[in-house]
Amino acid sequence: MKSRISIILALSLLAVLPNVSDAQVKFFSNFECGRLGKAELTDSSNIYRPDLVYNITSAKDPDNPVDTLLEPSSRWFYFLMTGVKGRTITLKFIDTDPWAPMYSYDNKEWMRYDPEREMVAKFTAKKEYDRDSVWVAYYVPYTNTHLEEMMDEWQYRDGVRIYSIGKSYQGRDMKMMVVTNNSISDKGKKRIYIHGRVHPSETPCSWCLEGLIEELLSSTPYARSLRDNAVFYILPFNNPDGVALGHSRCDAIGVNMEINYDRPDSLTRPEVKNIKNFINTTTYGGNYLDLFLNFHSQIAPHMTYWVHTEDSTSPLYFKKEQVLTSLTISDNPLFASDMLSYSKMAPRYIEGYFWNNAAEHTLALTHETPYSYYNRDKNGVRVTLENLKWMGKKTLWAISDYLGIANAGRIVVEPHKASHCAKMEDFDHVYTGDHYFIAEKDKATVSYKHKNLPAGTYKLYRWIVGDKALVNAEGENCWEILSTYTQEGEGTMNITLQLNEGQKAGALLLEKTED
Repeated sequence: MKSRISIILALSLLAVLPNVSDAQVKFFSNFECGRLGKAELTDSSNIYRPDLVYNITSAKDPDNPVDTLLEPSSRWFYFLMTGVKGRTITLKFIDTDPWAPMYSYDNKEWMRYDPEREMVAKFTAKKEYDRDSVWVAYYVPYTNTHLEEMMDEWQYRDGVRIYSIGKSYQGRDMKMMVVTNNSISDKGKKRIYIHGRVHPSETPCSWCLEGLIEELLSSTPYARSLRDNAVFYILPFNNPDGVALGHSRCDAIGVNMEINYDRPDSLTRPEVKNIKNFINTTTYGGNYLDLFLNFHSQIAPHMTYWVHTEDSTSPLYFKKEQVLTSLTISDNPLFASDMLSYSKMAPRYIEGYFWNNAAEHTLALTHETPYSYYNRDKNGVRVTLENLKWMGKKTLWAISDYLGIANAGRIVVEPHKASHCAKMEDFDHVYTGDHYFIAEKDKATVSYKHKNLPAGTYKLYRWIVGDKALVNAEGENCWEILSTYTQEGEGTMNITLQLNEGQKAGALLLEKTED
């Protein structure tokens, strides 16, 4: 039965990979991740003229056999046009929503259609091409082939082990990267699981995750010490079939696996079963993961985390969410403070699966990158591969700050002792660690101590403790630069801050500067 289904799927795939020809102009999508429904010339009375207009219809995902009321998506497109040199081609995208589509002359270097000159109407691109062939895509593709090439390189980096957690429906390996210093026992290490690309069209999240991985595998003292003190489990693709087939939001047969975690076994996809088995095996005996991040991309033009509401989780869990999101937003021009999204915890999502099985032990959040621009600002910073990868680095910094992972580059120091201060451990404020201090009178003091601090110069920040409802608003819940700090030789750091009555003292951050 399975082989018959595979044949039917293959025939269906051929049906949606047309080669559309209008005189010299041809359209192709019969390649990896390619996707195109129809390319229809709006006026065929003179197909030789230099100015042609096409209605581009994306191919819909297959009907969902599990969630039958869920409308199939048609967001993703990725196709090749030939015979376009010297001609002005207008592409009207009919059933998708590309605010900022991409094109390439070699399928390697990608450019964005100019938003002022070439995006002439909503979801409409008009351009004269100076080469015969041009690839067009919703965003820069991130294929299985590219991931394999990166895996082939990453496997030789320090601390990397790659293995398959199981096969996809169509038999592709779901490759997991484990990153840690194997010469050091895993006992006491923080443990982080990250996965991405459940929705194949969401390629920006893969470029973002690649930036995180590159930072983690680098040779910097910061990265080396992260590998010494933490274990990272990274599954770059949890839907390799959907990626290969060029689907938008589903697996090979049409199932949106993002909402497949509370289904009976008969309706649970093999990829989801593999992920559940990995989680259950890795956390056997109450050895919980500390953090899970689910990398996605969204059409909304801004970064976000999906934060689970306090009434659907707990005050402690909500406080943890606010800490991680605040750390990611702090000193981050690409992530405005009012861009968080909120929803109730639900069992159909993997975050709900973690909540039901680990509760407050594992913080689980969805991390979303945009396709077009940041902070809802059309005139602001456009999304590029470079700033997506930088966002991956920034997310890694937030992870290490949040978990207090011992490292040589970003050292979070919790307040040690205080005079004329009250020790606070509430859920109404955002702060790292398990406490902060509040001064009960003027000239109160708080001391900080860190042993074995490497020699060097550091930027010194302090965490501004604020109300949990104010994420980086009005200068609260963020790192604030204090000064520089120089450690002449490796040894113990001692710093004392003086507070006025009512001031709060949270953690300090020492960020190593380049020597």
